[in-house]
Amino acid sequence: MRRAWLSSEERSVVYKRGDVVMRETGPWHASVHSFLRHLEAEGFTAAPKVVGSGYADDGRETLSFIEGEVINPRPWSLEGVAKLGEMLRDLYRASASFKPEPNAVWPPFFGRELGSSTRIISHCDFAPWNIVSQNDLPVGLIDWEYAGSVDTLVELAQAVSLNVRLFSDDIAEHEGLAPLADRAQQARVMLDAYGLTKSQRQGFFDLMVEYVVHDTAFQTDAAEVTRESTDQEGLWGLAWRARSASWLLRNRKVLERDIIG
Repeated sequence: MRRAWLSSEERSVVYKRGDVVMRETGPWHASVHSFLRHLEAEGFTAAPKVVGSGYADDGRETLSFIEGEVINPRPWSLEGVAKLGEMLRDLYRASASFKPEPNAVWPPFFGRELGSSTRIISHCDFAPWNIVSQNDLPVGLIDWEYAGSVDTLVELAQAVSLNVRLFSDDIAEHEGLAPLADRAQQARVMLDAYGLTKSQRQGFFDLMVEYVVHDTAFQTDAAEVTRESTDQEGLWGLAWRARSASWLLRNRKVLERDIIG
């Protein structure tokens, strides 16, 4: 039996056949498959496994299905964000020894140009809609469509802002998110679980803001927004991102205090 659904952010159509997930491929999939095989060999269990050659007879990508549910838009618990910090830490440990081929092709991603810290091959879209949970705790990381080189602190900033849901007050009210103080605590718990040192936390708040601003511009370009645009869903996506960047800046004092400690 084959079932189709739209992947996160509707980037491509995904099919499930038994325990195999299938999707259209791009020129970067050979590089992504090489990376996923490396992660499996290193014992990182949260990533899907490449099934067979990685390709079906019709050319679609074939990866293993990770059982569970996507918790988004419900918020994570404190234990959940701690597990996310550990998952990202473990991903980096497994990825550290990966050596991509000289001619490796990776998908385009604006975040590759950000940051000045250690670069590593990673997922690059560590968002709640790409994380599979069981019993409300994260167990899997799916949709590796942006995989490639990234500054580790940039991806961590992405992961914290999206999974702790450091969004504006209107989004918080609509989705039943915890108050600012509780979400600030979640951010600290996630960074503690990841193992970010106090010195590394200097400037981390600004990096989160920088990421959100660049992400808003990226989503604007991806949606091809013009004066004539009428896609309400796409425009709403830009609106909440822009408002959230402003919200972060308005709440800098509380967030920096709890992040840095």
